Amino acid sequence: MTILKDVKLKAFVRNKSRETLLRHGRKLVEEQGASALSARKLALRANSSVGMIYSLFATMDQLAAEINVATLTELYQQMSRVVLATNPFNNLNRYADVFAAYVEANPNLWHLLFNRHLALDAPKSTIAEARIIKKIDILIGMQAARLIGGLNGREKRLSIKVLEMSLFALSGYLLGNKLNRKSGLNRGNLCKLLMNTYIAGMASLKRVK
Repeated sequence: MTILKDVKLKAFVRNKSRETLLRHGRKLVEEQGASALSARKLALRANSSVGMIYSLFATMDQLAAEINVATLTELYQQMSRVVLATNPFNNLNRYADVFAAYVEANPNLWHLLFNRHLALDAPKSTIAEARIIKKIDILIGMQAARLIGGLNGREKRLSIKVLEMSLFALSGYLLGNKLNRKSGLNRGNLCKLLMNTYIAGMASLKRVK
């Protein structure tokens, strides 16, 4: 019994240490940018050691992936709280508003995620990242299916994947300098434009089938 308690205690301490490092790592990225996420800087900030970090995370890339899971989870939670209307078109545009606002409010965290997913040498998504992205896809996909309809399962999956990658690509623009206010454009409207173009394209595909 004593041995079992010791094992559970060690596991508890280990999990708490991981959570602490992830929290400090995320805060480091928020405040100083993705390039600031190094084992040395994190050890100093968390009052830990480089050795401890690598005993809990195989690589800094693994730690970055777990920070990205927290970022995607936060985005999903905000999207899932959207008050849905009866019109799926309006709902998709509300999701676009939430997406644009989140990226603008968390540029450094999103930059970390953006680099991992769109860089030429980007690693594959972890299972945890893929699962939360799938949840976001489902939210969008449910409204798109209500609006478009008439597509088989494979076509729906492909269309959502195209939208997902388009949103990721557009988010790179959202991270850039502010648009000229006099132009009458803003980042949220660009997200809506992308969403609406996607819907129009899928509707056209349905008509020509």
